[in-house]
Amino acid sequence: MLIRRRLTRFLRRTMLGFNPGTFNVLQLAIGFLCIFFAFNSQGFIEQTVVSSKEYDLYKHAGYISMAIIYGVFTLANFIAAPIVGVLGPKWAMVFGAACYAIFQCGFLFLNEYFLYISSAIIGVGAAVIWTAQGNYIAINSTEETASKNSSLFWAVSQVCLAGGGVFLYAIFANSKTNDDQCSPDAGDDDDDDISKSTVRILYSVFTAVTLGGALILALLRIPKEDRLISDENEREENERKLTQKELLVSTFKLLATKRMLFLSIAFMYTGIELSFWSSIYPSCISYTKALGTNTKKFIAFNAIAQGLGQFASGFLFGFLGDYTKKIGRISIVLLGSVIHLLVFVAVYINFPKESPLGKTCSKDVIIGHPSLAIAIICGFGLGFGDACWNTQIFSFLVSKYNKRSAEAFALFKFFQSLLTCAAFFYGTVLELQWHMLILVVTGVLGCFGFIVAERLPPDEREVTEYDNTLAGSSSMDQNGDIDGNRTDAPPPYQAISDKSA
Repeated sequence: MLIRRRLTRFLRRTMLGFNPGTFNVLQLAIGFLCIFFAFNSQGFIEQTVVSSKEYDLYKHAGYISMAIIYGVFTLANFIAAPIVGVLGPKWAMVFGAACYAIFQCGFLFLNEYFLYISSAIIGVGAAVIWTAQGNYIAINSTEETASKNSSLFWAVSQVCLAGGGVFLYAIFANSKTNDDQCSPDAGDDDDDDISKSTVRILYSVFTAVTLGGALILALLRIPKEDRLISDENEREENERKLTQKELLVSTFKLLATKRMLFLSIAFMYTGIELSFWSSIYPSCISYTKALGTNTKKFIAFNAIAQGLGQFASGFLFGFLGDYTKKIGRISIVLLGSVIHLLVFVAVYINFPKESPLGKTCSKDVIIGHPSLAIAIICGFGLGFGDACWNTQIFSFLVSKYNKRSAEAFALFKFFQSLLTCAAFFYGTVLELQWHMLILVVTGVLGCFGFIVAERLPPDEREVTEYDNTLAGSSSMDQNGDIDGNRTDAPPPYQAISDKSA
């Protein structure tokens, strides 16, 4: 304990003059970097791994696994807050990290039943860890440090994508493959499958890194209450008077408002595009053998490109927020939408239509031959556009729903994870052109919904119904009819969990 305290003090003095709260957020970001270095890296290759002939699994078990994760995540959002209330934010995050480790460990003795069971476990863990993460950032922030802490967490934690890409490249760079997997003489050779020995190495590392992240989270310090955002104090006192039942009623009332109905379209789009960039698109790259030999290596290039795109967008709209604030949220969402639409067109003309479903040697693409350069540029665009969308949704919800942040972010994660789940299910049967059509249509509708929601005048129901519920709760508390203690505490900063489970 003495050594840890001295090391902590030394790091605090040397890390750019960080105050204790910001240092805690940095430690949190490093823990999440480790956990999602492992989870996102495996997400890029999961479908490729389970479709290998070395395993007797359903060929689309990877997509089903991801669908289960996000399906359970959708439902578990309703129980995550009470769990965080009981365990506290630190140990709730450790619990969530342990769920991720159980999932990673299952690939060391891969079988279909445990894959699906552990996918459900990680769905619960994801809901808990992200709810606790939001709470922990809030209790370590003041009005002056809130923006910096949020941007710091975003930038550091998103390094996991590029870092995972570098790791995958190191593993796959010298993988044995046929010189021409699409030649008539190649036969049914499976050298391009990921071998069991490689899978064991990969997932042993993923499990160890996840446990390392859990250890970092377990060493987090809980600050004193006076470090809370000053404006949050009064709001927290009010919110404690809402029971879980009343919070649920308040959430459905918020959903019925015109602004939230339009916003829900944008939430749905972020869920669909999340499924595409995180798993379906990397599978397209892996399965398209006409891109070149050793397409597993190209998955690593794509991961690095996506990570750089996420970091670039997070840097522009996070650390340089004072300069980009004058541009406005609508302009940034329009930028992300245009980039995504261009990417979808490029993906459509660059990949065979059957590429999401299995290995293909087809060169029947509009541009004549699949291009690796275009594929990697598309990866960067997917990451950049995703960050544009999610940072602005986060900013919007914080500014518009200050008093109802828990309800607003619950709806955001509900619609996002629900559509991610649906996308992975239909991903088992749809060819590429249908994915592109769905993404283009929902992208345009989502952008329209966000613009309308941004420009709508304030809706009285967004505040008055909350105040009425609060007043009713307070009155019933005085009569002793309802327990006024509230365990839900996901503050505005929960939304940093934009990207993946």
